[in-house]
Amino acid sequence: MKFPISKKYIYFDSARSGGMYQELLYWRKKHDNLFLNKGSQFRFNYDDFIEDVRNGVTDFFNSQNNFVFLTNSFSVGFNSLLSILNPNLKFLLIKDDYPSIIDKVRINRFKHDFVENTFDLEEKIIKKIEIFKPQVLAISIVQYLNGVYLNLDFFNKIKSKYPELLIIADGTQFCGTKSFDFNSSAIDILISSGYKWLYSGYGNGFLLIKKNFIRNFLKNSDIKNLEKFLSGTFEPGNLDTLSFGSLLFSINMISKYGIDKIEKKVNSLSNYAYKKFNVYNLLDYQTINRQRHSNIFNIKGNKLLYKKLIKNQIICSIRGSGIRVSFNFYNKKKEIDYLLKFFK
Repeated sequence: MKFPISKKYIYFDSARSGGMYQELLYWRKKHDNLFLNKGSQFRFNYDDFIEDVRNGVTDFFNSQNNFVFLTNSFSVGFNSLLSILNPNLKFLLIKDDYPSIIDKVRINRFKHDFVENTFDLEEKIIKKIEIFKPQVLAISIVQYLNGVYLNLDFFNKIKSKYPELLIIADGTQFCGTKSFDFNSSAIDILISSGYKWLYSGYGNGFLLIKKNFIRNFLKNSDIKNLEKFLSGTFEPGNLDTLSFGSLLFSINMISKYGIDKIEKKVNSLSNYAYKKFNVYNLLDYQTINRQRHSNIFNIKGNKLLYKKLIKNQIICSIRGSGIRVSFNFYNKKKEIDYLLKFFK
């Protein structure tokens, strides 16, 4: 996978957008050229094409025997999900989690409460479940602001203690960075966009749903054909073959390269960055006092420093009170060393 942007810049901003790689660009050009020359005939195999995408997502995340649906983004998929859930459900959320989670729960007027995003987040979640007694836990696996990572074993712990709790996870900052087996996970519904760590561009995402659990949380639990109902909810009308074809192409490319190889490289860079950032006193109390962290960091820095980094071809983002950097498999340790020169 060849990313031209990684040659032009030090690109530490995949948490904002994974960008485009050369092979996908060639595939997209070929796709649109076929559309240009064939018109309506181009989509004669539309149903088979979309089913191929669905099967690709199913295999990549090992979600066989469960529902897999395609959606334009996490936000669209999550909002569609909320529209069919029982309005009397209580949600537990993480404070300052991805705005689309919090805003959509509020807009749909679900009762909800928050857990503070502190160094002992897991303990806070369990205590809050005991006190607030929610029916739904809706959280990001990796927090977009500072990269706090909720280990998948933690979801197993929650599910074993609260088996009736519906666990909805945003996987947008997670999927593509580590190997993930949906069938064996304790997550009931995972929703993700594809434009970050799956490198598939904008306009595509997916939902993985445990078959036999969601019915208990719907407005109407007497639906005879649940799969058809959910398909109509999440996949109304025509799906864009360019967007979802890009998702399938990228999943296949990642599989060919090796998700385990990507995970190993990303973990190595993250561990290196963690140690260096700690030495430079760039990490907050929460990050320092957690056992595990993701490949996304929010380091101390203001807007003036941010502008200086951008001017020097280091692409990152302002998030919250600091500067967010995120590390991809094509990044290098020497790039992290170069970044640190601006923090002396």
